Amino acid sequence: MKSLPTRLLAMLVFLLLAACQPEPVDPATDEAAGAKLLALYEAARADGDHEIAEMHGNQLDQSHRETQAAATMRESFDEVVEQADAMRERRRLLGLWDYQSVAVDGGTQHSAAIYSKVPRHSMEEGGPAPRPEARLVLRRHPEWGESAYLVLQMSNLRCGPPCRLKIRFDDGPVREFAGEPADTGTGPALFIKDEPGFLKAMSEAERVRIELPRNDVLVPTFEFEVGGYRSELYRGG
Repeated sequence: MKSLPTRLLAMLVFLLLAACQPEPVDPATDEAAGAKLLALYEAARADGDHEIAEMHGNQLDQSHRETQAAATMRESFDEVVEQADAMRERRRLLGLWDYQSVAVDGGTQHSAAIYSKVPRHSMEEGGPAPRPEARLVLRRHPEWGESAYLVLQMSNLRCGPPCRLKIRFDDGPVREFAGEPADTGTGPALFIKDEPGFLKAMSEAERVRIELPRNDVLVPTFEFEVGGYRSELYRGG
């Protein structure tokens, strides 16, 4: 009996081996891979790291969406996304504040400052992005004591006498505070006279809205997203 040609024999061996290979697993239904991602998702969720859990959940849904693991993940995913959004928002609010400690005569000056909120702006709208019109500054100075004041972008300021500010904390009632105009050398400033009362109310609020007296036809109003304020950083640790 004649032997098969070498090339034909190799082809037959290849076909036999190929026939013995298991069918490739569809990633969408790969339960083993889905279970691994579900374990990572649940571990991150248990640790309270909802942004990492959200990342694993999205990957599980995109890569293995038809698995039981994906179905289990979806039962809690809305809550994870909500918590992840809250973490991102908290980080944004914390980042709005700038804390400084500077050596001065007699000790150290501590300050905390935040810019007023500006309208949302996108590149599609064109034109320059809007700039903050005011900066709220808290200051502790060894000689001058504790102060709360606004540094304003306007060229001049008319307030009083008497100078009265209308300030609203979150959705509470409008409260009146006495103000005292000053000059920073580069522009007007406006001190809030009842610094302790202002700071206490601000520390418990998410938003502060400050309305100045009418200036010609305008009523200058500034809003500050103060929810990320950290008193321990302002107090110098």
